[in-house]
Amino acid sequence: MLRIALIEDNLHFRRGLEQIIHDMSGVSLIASYSNAEAALKKINQFKPDVFIVDINLEGMTGIEFVRRAKPLLPGTEFLMCTINDDNTNIFESLKSGATGYVLKESSADEIKNAIIEIAAGGSPMSAYISRRVIASFNENAAVKPTATTASGNLTEREVEVLNYLARGLQYKEIADRLAITTGTVKKHIRNTYIKLQVQNKVEAINKFRAF
Repeated sequence: MLRIALIEDNLHFRRGLEQIIHDMSGVSLIASYSNAEAALKKINQFKPDVFIVDINLEGMTGIEFVRRAKPLLPGTEFLMCTINDDNTNIFESLKSGATGYVLKESSADEIKNAIIEIAAGGSPMSAYISRRVIASFNENAAVKPTATTASGNLTEREVEVLNYLARGLQYKEIADRLAITTGTVKKHIRNTYIKLQVQNKVEAINKFRAF
């Protein structure tokens, strides 16, 4: 059973998210909050697989919540669900520990798919957000090029991770092979999604193999 928690201060939208989760099979809503402070107070009482978080909250922002909660919930994936589509909020969210970013204008099916994908180790993003991330990466690469390999703009470590992923190894196994944490493995994989302009593991592996 996939365990979900959420923070959303808009009552109408929160009820909508709750209904979306209730309508999913194999998924359970274990906590729903209107502010980040209340969620932090009870952070040790549950360990959700996925935490859906709004950014514009009264009091502590969703980005600050993720930054504080991630070290306390290392096994939890954080999915931002927000109206904010600017580069600052996108990248601050990802830097804080979020692994997915969808806009509130997304359909119920898109939100369901994002929950399933992030729980499976992916980094779901609304199409518009993906384009913003890719555009920003391309701009930065043009200004400040980095060391690359034959596989496009991937670093040597990212290539190693993708090689192991293509061989069917799980995140924990890859982490053990490379003597790094599973969190670092996920970070490398998120970077490859952005650089290869893909949405999930299968697409990343297929594109990587095409080099």
